[in-house]
Amino acid sequence: MTGLAHAGRSGADESFRYYSASSKDERRIINSSFFMGVLSGVSWYVIALYWDALGFTSEEIGLIGGIGSAVGVVSLLVSGFLADIFGRKKLLLLGLAGNAMGAALFLSAPNLVVFIIAESLVSLGWSLTQPSVMALMASKASPTKLKFFFGMQGFSNQIAITLASATGIFFPGFLRDHYDIELTSGYWLVVLVAVISTTVSMLYIFRVSETKKTGERLMLRFDKTVRARLFMYSVQNALIGIGAGFVIPWLPLVFQEGMGASSLELTAMVTAANVAIAISWFIIPKFAEARGSVLLIASCQIASVAFLLAIPYSAFSLLLVGVLFTGRSVLMLVPTPVLNAYVMNIVTEEIRASFYAISQLAWTIAYSAAFAVSGYVWANDYSKPEPFIYCSVMYIAASLLFYFYFRGIAEPKDEPVAH
Repeated sequence: MTGLAHAGRSGADESFRYYSASSKDERRIINSSFFMGVLSGVSWYVIALYWDALGFTSEEIGLIGGIGSAVGVVSLLVSGFLADIFGRKKLLLLGLAGNAMGAALFLSAPNLVVFIIAESLVSLGWSLTQPSVMALMASKASPTKLKFFFGMQGFSNQIAITLASATGIFFPGFLRDHYDIELTSGYWLVVLVAVISTTVSMLYIFRVSETKKTGERLMLRFDKTVRARLFMYSVQNALIGIGAGFVIPWLPLVFQEGMGASSLELTAMVTAANVAIAISWFIIPKFAEARGSVLLIASCQIASVAFLLAIPYSAFSLLLVGVLFTGRSVLMLVPTPVLNAYVMNIVTEEIRASFYAISQLAWTIAYSAAFAVSGYVWANDYSKPEPFIYCSVMYIAASLLFYFYFRGIAEPKDEPVAH
């Protein structure tokens, strides 16, 4: 425990030193990520509660999320290549605009078709945003510093997710109980804040510089080695996506309707998990230096499954469920900055956005299909353990595949980068 605490303190110190020496563009991206995190928090933790409050069934919620996510596949097919050719900043701004427009449609009267369109626009926005921001960040820091950049960016993003999810879950119920305001009206205000925050994030990205490069024949950069890495990473992502689609977007409903958690209890559970993730993202890059990125990623993800599997069997104690949810969230998500840095480092700069976009394409197809199917598996009974079992099997398979294939692929040493 003493060694772990020392490593954690060392990691926090290293992150502070990185941030103090970071460039203006790095800080702008970190600040922008905070406001992006507001919509992320609403999308992951609040929106399903909003849809449920509006009267949508689990089957309809599955269709909204599943079809909406599937539409993002369309832009993922080309977003990475467009970002690599025309500029990551332009595609990032376009993606954020899609996020804002999609979220704004959720402010309209409840309608299944309109909400599917809204979720589709949000999904299109994320599919443009994620490859672009990853590649843009990778051009701003050296290979060994990149994990700290992703750590700080993730920390900033997670703080916003924490605030947005806590407020978004608690605020509507509070307004209903104390001011006799309809629950749906409270959720409407939460979504409105997410739309405004997404617009603010665009202002920061406008000020980020990007060196314009001449066009490249990117497919020539996807040699046999890169194609093999892309295939294996995409398969791993697809397995994760299947597992996530069965459980993750349903967790607020599982806790509230399946286990009887109040709005305050649900807020406390989600907030505790998000705070733990934020702190972990701040210190985790240093652990990767000591243990190796691949081992750290695979070990944490496999360990998270024990916590996940225990959740549906612990409904007799919401405190225990909260502890398990926090443990699962930290272990599964804490390697994310390290994973992002690792993936960006093992491919050349010219194809980073394309590589990331294609791998996310695999995740999105799998996730959207599982999300749509899972609505019928749950069938309005959010106390079932079966979806957790399906999710766990997929996570274990994905983590083992990632470890055994990538364990021999080392990250490069530092080279000068442009700021």
